[in-house]
Amino acid sequence: MKKVLLLLFLVAGTAMAQTGFVQYEAILASMPEVEPIRKELGDLTTKLRGELESAEAKSAEKLQDLQYQAQKPGVTVEQKQSLAQQAQALQSEFANASKAAELQLGAKENDLMKPILTKLNEAIQAVSKEKGLKLVVNASQVVYSEPGANISIDVAKRLGIQIDADGTAAAAGN
Repeated sequence: MKKVLLLLFLVAGTAMAQTGFVQYEAILASMPEVEPIRKELGDLTTKLRGELESAEAKSAEKLQDLQYQAQKPGVTVEQKQSLAQQAQALQSEFANASKAAELQLGAKENDLMKPILTKLNEAIQAVSKEKGLKLVVNASQVVYSEPGANISIDVAKRLGIQIDADGTAAAAGN
């Protein structure tokens, strides 16, 4: 039994020695390709927000008109039900437009970020192989590590960017 426990501790120690971490978000934020994407997504967000605000204003106006029609004297129960259905359809239409805008924005972000994320992941894989690491985790999940387990600076160098040991963008000229 003692031999089995000793073997388990040795295997666990070896696995830990083959583990590193990377400051994924910090490196990603430091990549120069990200800034134009942020701008493009910001512009698209502004455009979609404007379209939604316009659609919301039109819907509110139509809803108010439907409420006015429903309160007119002599409106039958069937007519009120029809007006209520129209109001529900308007609200549903606006909710669908809002969801569609959100999906459009998410799809655009995925399309634009995919090559950058691929580039970052390939750099992490290359550095991991160079260092003989079997597992690399995101730094946000690391509670404690031995010195040398952080491969962020090596990954950043491979990408041609500079970051400090804490993951912040290095000042120009460092």
